[in-house]
Amino acid sequence: MAKIYFICGFIGSGKTTYSKELAKSKSAFRFSMDEWMIPLYGEHMEREVFDQRLATLQGLFKDSALQLLKLNVPVIFDFGFWSKAERESIMDWAHEVGADAEIHYLDVPFEVCKQRATNRNQDLQGKSYEMTPEMLDMFWSWFEIPSSGEDIVRIDNTPK
Repeated sequence: MAKIYFICGFIGSGKTTYSKELAKSKSAFRFSMDEWMIPLYGEHMEREVFDQRLATLQGLFKDSALQLLKLNVPVIFDFGFWSKAERESIMDWAHEVGADAEIHYLDVPFEVCKQRATNRNQDLQGKSYEMTPEMLDMFWSWFEIPSSGEDIVRIDNTPK
C-alpha cells in the first residue's frame, strides 16, 4: 500500500504550496480541504455548520484515499490538523487501515503566517478564505503546536 502524508500547520504556513510540491515529487493525489469547502459551501459560516461540513468531507476524503492507496497511489491530506487530538486520531485511522503515514508539520512563526495570510487576501481566487487580523488571532489561540513528543516530520518553512 502507498504512503499517506498529513500536512499540519497554521493558516499561512505554506501547507498548500508544500503539499503541491510533495504531490509532484511523490506522484501523489492531494486532498485540500479549502479547495473543496469554498466551491461547495462558499465563504465563512457558523462554526457548527463548518464543523459538520468538514466532517462530511473528511469522511469522503478518507474513503477516496483508501481506494487510491489500494491502487498504490500516495495520498496527501492538506487539512491543517490543528490539535493534538486530530493528529492522534488521523494517525490511528491510518494505522487501522494499514497505511504507512507521516505527519509533516510546517513550523512557521505566527507573525510570518499572519503576514502571508494578509497578503493572500489580495488574490484569493476562490481557493482560500479571507482572513482578518482578528480572525487570525482567534484561530491562533486554537492551534496546538506539535510537541517534541509527537511523531512528526518538522519542516522549517520560514523564509530565509
